[in-house]
Amino acid sequence: MASAQTAYRLNDFEYAPQRASRPDVRVVAGTRTDAGSLPPSIFLAAKVIAVAMVVFALVAMVRIGLQSAAVSSAVEGQELSSQIKEARSYGNDLEITQTSLTNNSTLRAVAAGMGMEAPEYTSSIVLEKDVVATDGSGNLSLSQSVRNSVDVRG
Repeated sequence: MASAQTAYRLNDFEYAPQRASRPDVRVVAGTRTDAGSLPPSIFLAAKVIAVAMVVFALVAMVRIGLQSAAVSSAVEGQELSSQIKEARSYGNDLEITQTSLTNNSTLRAVAAGMGMEAPEYTSSIVLEKDVVATDGSGNLSLSQSVRNSVDVRG
């Protein structure tokens, strides 16, 4: 069963903390005399100025960001313009080279330098109609090819 235990007070033991004696504290009512205190309108003006400075700083950062983007796009535009000029110049060089390579007098001079001559006579070969036929989609058509073969021989 339950047994009864003796209740002890906390301050009955040696290890219980002793109350420190506090000095008497008295509150003395007084008046505040701030000779250097500022009126509330000055604090309001300071807050307005601080907010204005923050807004000005944000606007300045946005402006710098936009100017930076404009400068980078201008630089990229100049790079693209120079690449276009180079490509046009290269295209013109290729045109000149192609023109000189396909010029008949240039070809004759190069051929003569290699010991080549124009033929004395030329002939032509005439081929018969091709018997191989294709359908509308480009596939070979056996039946049409057989018909063409019969028509050519027949």
